[in-house]
Amino acid sequence: MTTKLLIADDSILMRDILKDSLTEAFPGIIVREAATGKEAQKKLENEHFDMVLCDWEMPELSGLDLLKWVRSTPSLATLPFIMVTGTTAKGSVEECISEKVTGYIVKPFTPEVLCQKIGAILKMK
Repeated sequence: MTTKLLIADDSILMRDILKDSLTEAFPGIIVREAATGKEAQKKLENEHFDMVLCDWEMPELSGLDLLKWVRSTPSLATLPFIMVTGTTAKGSVEECISEKVTGYIVKPFTPEVLCQKIGAILKMK
Protein backbone atom coordinates (compact mmCIF):
# COMPACT_ATOMS: atom_id res chain seq x y z
CA MET A 1 0.00 0.00 0.00
CA THR A 2 1.34 3.40 -0.98
CA THR A 3 1.20 6.15 1.61
CA LYS A 4 0.21 9.62 0.44
CA LEU A 5 1.14 12.52 2.68
CA LEU A 6 0.36 16.26 2.49
CA ILE A 7 2.94 18.77 3.72
CA ALA A 8 1.40 22.18 4.44
CA ASP A 9 4.05 24.82 5.14
CA ASP A 10 4.62 28.30 3.76
CA SER A 11 8.41 27.77 3.80
CA ILE A 12 9.68 26.07 0.66
CA LEU A 13 12.88 25.19 2.52
CA MET A 14 10.93 23.40 5.26
CA ARG A 15 8.77 21.59 2.68
CA ASP A 16 11.94 20.43 0.90
CA ILE A 17 13.54 19.23 4.16
CA LEU A 18 10.39 17.32 5.14
CA LYS A 19 9.92 15.84 1.67
CA ASP A 20 13.57 14.76 1.35
CA SER A 21 13.59 13.16 4.81
CA LEU A 22 10.34 11.28 4.20
CA THR A 23 11.11 10.03 0.70
CA GLU A 24 14.47 8.76 1.91
CA ALA A 25 13.03 6.99 4.97
CA PHE A 26 9.85 5.66 3.32
CA PRO A 27 10.54 4.47 -0.24
CA GLY A 28 7.46 4.80 -2.44
CA ILE A 29 5.78 7.46 -0.29
CA ILE A 30 3.90 10.08 -2.29
CA VAL A 31 4.32 13.60 -0.96
CA ARG A 32 2.16 16.53 -2.04
CA GLU A 33 2.79 20.09 -0.94
CA ALA A 34 0.73 23.16 -0.07
CA ALA A 35 2.15 26.62 0.62
CA THR A 36 -0.95 28.02 2.36
CA GLY A 37 -3.69 26.71 4.59
CA LYS A 38 -6.31 27.36 1.88
CA GLU A 39 -4.25 25.42 -0.68
CA ALA A 40 -3.96 22.52 1.77
CA GLN A 41 -7.72 22.63 2.37
CA LYS A 42 -8.39 22.46 -1.38
CA LYS A 43 -6.06 19.48 -1.80
CA LEU A 44 -7.71 17.69 1.12
CA GLU A 45 -11.12 18.24 -0.48
CA ASN A 46 -9.99 16.81 -3.83
CA GLU A 47 -7.46 14.07 -3.04
CA HIS A 48 -7.12 11.20 -0.58
CA PHE A 49 -4.26 11.51 1.92
CA ASP A 50 -3.06 9.15 4.64
CA MET A 51 -1.55 11.91 6.79
CA VAL A 52 -1.02 15.68 7.06
CA LEU A 53 2.11 17.44 8.29
CA CYS A 54 1.19 21.05 8.92
CA ASP A 55 3.00 24.17 10.05
CA TRP A 56 1.35 26.17 12.85
CA GLU A 57 1.77 29.60 11.23
CA MET A 58 0.60 29.81 7.63
CA PRO A 59 -1.00 32.43 5.42
CA GLU A 60 -4.74 32.43 4.67
CA LEU A 61 -5.61 29.65 7.14
CA SER A 62 -3.48 28.78 10.17
CA GLY A 63 -2.40 25.25 10.99
CA LEU A 64 -4.77 25.24 13.96
CA ASP A 65 -7.68 26.40 11.78
CA LEU A 66 -6.86 23.72 9.21
CA LEU A 67 -6.80 21.12 12.00
CA LYS A 68 -10.20 22.31 13.26
CA TRP A 69 -11.61 22.11 9.71
CA VAL A 70 -10.20 18.60 9.19
CA ARG A 71 -11.68 17.37 12.49
CA SER A 72 -15.08 18.88 11.65
CA THR A 73 -15.19 17.30 8.16
CA PRO A 74 -16.71 13.81 8.51
CA SER A 75 -14.66 12.23 5.69
CA LEU A 76 -11.41 13.60 7.20
CA ALA A 77 -12.17 13.53 10.94
CA THR A 78 -9.83 10.61 11.70
CA LEU A 79 -7.02 11.64 9.32
CA PRO A 80 -3.67 11.60 11.15
CA PHE A 81 -2.57 15.23 11.55
CA ILE A 82 0.86 16.25 12.84
CA MET A 83 1.55 19.86 13.75
CA VAL A 84 5.11 20.94 12.93
CA THR A 85 6.01 24.17 14.69
CA GLY A 86 8.49 26.33 16.49
CA THR A 87 5.74 27.19 18.97
CA THR A 88 6.28 25.50 22.32
CA ALA A 89 3.89 27.65 24.35
CA LYS A 90 1.87 25.44 26.67
CA GLY A 91 -1.39 27.04 25.53
CA SER A 92 -0.67 26.24 21.88
CA VAL A 93 0.14 22.61 22.64
CA GLU A 94 -2.99 22.28 24.78
CA GLU A 95 -5.12 23.83 22.04
CA CYS A 96 -3.80 21.31 19.50
CA ILE A 97 -4.48 18.45 21.90
CA SER A 98 -8.02 19.69 22.53
CA GLU A 99 -8.56 19.66 18.75
CA LYS A 100 -7.34 16.04 18.64
CA VAL A 101 -4.01 16.56 16.90
CA THR A 102 -2.32 13.20 16.29
CA GLY A 103 1.21 14.44 16.97
CA TYR A 104 3.30 17.54 17.60
CA ILE A 105 6.86 18.07 16.34
CA VAL A 106 8.81 21.10 17.54
CA LYS A 107 11.35 22.79 15.26
CA PRO A 108 14.23 22.33 15.07
CA PHE A 109 14.04 18.56 14.82
CA THR A 110 16.17 15.83 13.30
CA PRO A 111 15.06 13.71 10.34
CA GLU A 112 15.24 10.69 12.67
CA VAL A 113 12.71 12.19 15.11
CA LEU A 114 10.39 13.12 12.24
CA CYS A 115 10.56 9.67 10.65
CA GLN A 116 10.11 7.85 13.97
CA LYS A 117 6.92 9.84 14.65
CA ILE A 118 5.59 9.27 11.11
CA GLY A 119 6.49 5.57 11.19
CA ALA A 120 4.75 5.04 14.52
CA ILE A 121 1.56 6.70 13.28
CA LEU A 122 1.58 4.77 10.00
CA LYS A 123 1.88 1.49 11.95
CA MET A 124 -1.28 2.39 13.88
CA LYS A 125 -3.33 2.76 10.69
